[in-house]
Amino acid sequence: MPLHDIHTVLQSYLDDGWLRDPQAVGLDTFTEPELLARGFDELCDGGQLCLYEDERDFRRAGRAVQASFKVYLQQGRLHANGLELGYQVRLGGFLRAARRPLPPFRLLLESGAHSGALLFDSGLVLQFATNLRGAARHYFLTLVEGQLPDPGAGDLDLRAASEGHVQALYGHCVPEELQRQARRGHAALRELARVLA
Repeated sequence: MPLHDIHTVLQSYLDDGWLRDPQAVGLDTFTEPELLARGFDELCDGGQLCLYEDERDFRRAGRAVQASFKVYLQQGRLHANGLELGYQVRLGGFLRAARRPLPPFRLLLESGAHSGALLFDSGLVLQFATNLRGAARHYFLTLVEGQLPDPGAGDLDLRAASEGHVQALYGHCVPEELQRQARRGHAALRELARVLA
């Protein structure tokens, strides 16, 4: 299977708010039978919500990027999908390469500005953090979680749960505050302020 470029996959998340094309992760569909047939691990909470997870390989600038791809099904219907990336893809590099303008979003940062999230109006969440080893020179994308715009009926609202989770972790940061913090902050914060300006 040819490896998809990770920036192309991430751009798809920005464009649609979720990963619409299953072929980008080597699948034909996001259905339970296919996920199980392809070796995805299944974790269910008694039938209401199931998480399917497997490692997927991508490429970036000639090197391999391995990510954990997650699919959330509620009573067999797709509600969300996402990627856990670790410290492999720089947030600034991805945002610079992304099509402009970026879709509407809110920036959230933890108090020391070593981690945060971009929360898009589409329900897409991009969580990022500085590498804990060494100086905080760059933010890395750690988690990408995309929500379907209309997941259908269901007792659990995954979009609200995802947004509530990141809002509990991080505080809202308006652009003016970001610029002020960046003047005194670490290099990763200054880079983010430049890219989002």
